[in-house]
Amino acid sequence: MKLSSLLPGCLFAFVIVGCGRGEGPSPTRGTVTIECDESVWPVMKHEAEEFHRSYPDANVNLRSVEAREAIADFVNDSVRVIVSGRALNTEEREALTHAKVVFDEYKVALDAVAVIVHGNNPHTQIRISELDSIFSGVITRWSGRMKNALIDVAIGDINSSTNEVFRTKILNNRRFTLAATSFPSSEKLMEYVKATPTAIGIVGLSWLKGADPLVTKVALGDPKSRPDSTQPVGKYYTPVQAYVHLNYYPLTKPIYIYTREVVRHVGIGFISFVNSGPGQKIFLNDGLVPVTMPVRIVELTSHQVKI
Repeated sequence: MKLSSLLPGCLFAFVIVGCGRGEGPSPTRGTVTIECDESVWPVMKHEAEEFHRSYPDANVNLRSVEAREAIADFVNDSVRVIVSGRALNTEEREALTHAKVVFDEYKVALDAVAVIVHGNNPHTQIRISELDSIFSGVITRWSGRMKNALIDVAIGDINSSTNEVFRTKILNNRRFTLAATSFPSSEKLMEYVKATPTAIGIVGLSWLKGADPLVTKVALGDPKSRPDSTQPVGKYYTPVQAYVHLNYYPLTKPIYIYTREVVRHVGIGFISFVNSGPGQKIFLNDGLVPVTMPVRIVELTSHQVKI
């Protein structure tokens, strides 16, 4: 096992050089099947589409599955390239080590778990402790103008990386409330929140690009916390790019690509493209944070920051 850090300029040049090869494996010609974590499917679909446009002889068969399924298939060598909305955990790394699997790991972007409510819900700011209580079932009713209405908690599939990150960071690995409704996809969860004024749910950030105004991203805060000396204690942060980049938003998470490929294969070409300038710009345009290109932070006021 080895951890790789890609230099986008060098790798993109590598892809271009590969275009001239007439025979043998090529990073820009051929077909590769990649299993993609459902939580990051929208942005990776855009990456694959742009890669196809740039290299018509390359075909990336991108399959949307839950993170655990993709990782299990990767361990069992059913697929050789996967995209995950979280890093491999200790158990998964040990399984790969035990199987003597050599793989490369590429951190390609920063994502976030967005907490969403119906657009008419007045609860647009929630403390971390309240979020814990809502998703664990301690708090079951909305307060204030919601007139004590029951809270409809919406979560993803049992194997969802969104669920795993949320449980780790907010619930300290405790279970979700038994009253939570599990949805087979982020798309179905979004539809439910849009149609249900009392709902609250969690999705990956790229699912919110161009989202209906009937969905609101909740700002999260901790009265005891300040991310650095420039910020006030207890400030609430939404998952906008600047706050994800600076790690002010408490539910940031990485996107990784894992590969077993060691030859000049189209899977390597796709990874090279994702880490290149054009590939990183797609993350930026879809509301995520690129990791291999400079990010410029502009502070407009003491309360508004943008990339």
